[in-house]
Amino acid sequence: MRYLIHLFLLFFVHDIVSAQMDTSAKARNELFRKGNVSFGLKLGYTQSNIYGSDINYIFANKNTTTISSFHAGITLNSMVGKYFWIKHEALIIQKGADVTLSDNINGKYTSSLKMLSLNLFPISPAFHFKGFQLYVGPYVSALLSASIVRKDSLGNKFTDKSIYGSASQFESKYKYLQKLDFGLNAGIEYQFPFGLFLGIKYTRGFVDIFQYANSYTFNDPKHTIKIYNQALLFSIGYSFVKNRK
Repeated sequence: MRYLIHLFLLFFVHDIVSAQMDTSAKARNELFRKGNVSFGLKLGYTQSNIYGSDINYIFANKNTTTISSFHAGITLNSMVGKYFWIKHEALIIQKGADVTLSDNINGKYTSSLKMLSLNLFPISPAFHFKGFQLYVGPYVSALLSASIVRKDSLGNKFTDKSIYGSASQFESKYKYLQKLDFGLNAGIEYQFPFGLFLGIKYTRGFVDIFQYANSYTFNDPKHTIKIYNQALLFSIGYSFVKNRK
């Protein structure tokens, strides 16, 4: 899966460089002037959770619940044809889930896992009709920070950021989060003629988010921990080019 992510990023960067070389500044300005490309800002409310068969391998049981968080970023639409568009987005998204932890002092207790990541949606083909846009495509994300709530010996909750991972951790003991995720997104948007748009997007990750760095070295039977991200995003935004019917 990591090789697929690297290959995907390589093709994505190659396409961007090629487009920059082949398209002059005058041509790009002409696209914007004619309304063939629109740029916008979006933000909104996120509901996220985790899924997978190994949740109870990391946590005290399989029970998880969604957490509410936020997202914000930029969006770009390229009008290829009357009904065929291509959507590009870059969003900061906080994902995670409420999970159950356990230790010898506090027993089982509810905790929150939170992950802040930069998510790129490079190419999402879209069907556009009278302001409505239905799209689907891949995404790749880079983890920026992460934390989980734990309890100390007195039962007081604190935020533990070591789950993000560090060079000082002993990998046979500590499980920490992958720095890259890859998956699919699908959504629907409606843009009003004056530029305001509303949308719903679902994302589902295919990369296991927990890892041991040296699992093979330390003979860990779990070389792949099957826990993945998923999220539902409700967005509002504004496009700086009016809606094309």
